Amino acid sequence: MTYEQAMAYLNGFSRSGAPVTDLHRIAGLLHALGDPQNDLRFIHIAGTNGKGSCAEYLTNILTDSGCRTGTFTSPYIRHYRDRIRLNGEDIPEAAVAALCETVQAAAGDAPYSQFEITMAIAMLYFRQEQADIVVLEAGIGGSLDATNVILPPEVCVITSISKDHMQLLGNTVEEITAQKAGIIKAHCAVAVSPDNGKAVIQVLRQRAENVGASLHLPNMDLCVVTECSMTGNRFLYQSGSYQTRMGGRKQISNALTVLRTVALLREKGFTIPESAVQSGLQRTQLAARMQVLSTEPLVILDGCHNADGVGALVDALSESGVENWIGICGMTSGKDVGAAAFQLALVLNRVLCVDGFTERAVPAEQMQAAFEQQHAMAVTYDIAKALPYAVQWAKGSHGAVVICGSLYLAGWYLRQEGYTWNLS
Repeated sequence: MTYEQAMAYLNGFSRSGAPVTDLHRIAGLLHALGDPQNDLRFIHIAGTNGKGSCAEYLTNILTDSGCRTGTFTSPYIRHYRDRIRLNGEDIPEAAVAALCETVQAAAGDAPYSQFEITMAIAMLYFRQEQADIVVLEAGIGGSLDATNVILPPEVCVITSISKDHMQLLGNTVEEITAQKAGIIKAHCAVAVSPDNGKAVIQVLRQRAENVGASLHLPNMDLCVVTECSMTGNRFLYQSGSYQTRMGGRKQISNALTVLRTVALLREKGFTIPESAVQSGLQRTQLAARMQVLSTEPLVILDGCHNADGVGALVDALSESGVENWIGICGMTSGKDVGAAAFQLALVLNRVLCVDGFTERAVPAEQMQAAFEQQHAMAVTYDIAKALPYAVQWAKGSHGAVVICGSLYLAGWYLRQEGYTWNLS
């Protein structure tokens, strides 16, 4: 099988496959492949926002500590292979082709999802490459997510939880939390984001008590923020001094969650030098998470797509000191366009509404109407021409550009050759 044939096979599956009520489908596939997941150690991450950032911080910290570190994330941003990585390097095309052929032989004609097939490839790859530990990001939810087929992990991580994927997970934050809390297994240590409210913590604590797990939150009284900007943060925590390349207050919360995770891993016997923690946090830049594409003018790329994510971006833009922001905005069907427009209209002086970045994109005209309801200056615009126009507008108004609303929109821009060369 060639890489092209592998991708054709993978693209033949739907994103979700047939509905699931338990994990027997993915469990059966992995069992047919020799249960590679049972030979691996995991950090299992679930939540609504912050999963990707925490996963990348942990990947870099563990890699800098000398661990062979696997990382499984979703969705992909630039291309399919960036969701399966070893020590930060994408899985090679040849490995995808070879392992996909193996999985195809075991899968037969069962109605798997692309996510399940991809996870099977990832587990085979990490076992083949003898990963010391795998940072495993849940897809949607937790209890019925394919990643939850693993044995108890070294540490569970619960990032910020809010309303998203409500058609699948529930109508309230408590119901959504209950689904995501399903990754908490017996006698497992659980690191929890300090961004979570009392209702979320209560559900998580009840789940932990039910299975004999222990909950661990960062002590916010020990955190002193010395710098918080669009281009990075500095803070003191306990006896350490840290900085993040990714900006915004949410990234401080993500970093604190990771510091608590590191402490739990050390209790498990992992050797993680303080220098690796500092370097891992400092060098992490996750694509489409408060990503700075340019500084002259400032161009920010952020894949926020739900209320909490958009809210965090709005807070960061408000605190940036920039008075004139132009936004390039696009979202996918199923997301609350009206709520996003309500928040973004508070900080954007002008909005270019785009579509065409995925077949599931909300029509640009619908985006425009949502912003106009908030009395924002919004127009529809050709996606290929939006960024050059926005950059010129920002230069002329001493302003800045933000591209936001969807990870798929962010991925479209990251795949366009030449954009990052032609911004300044």
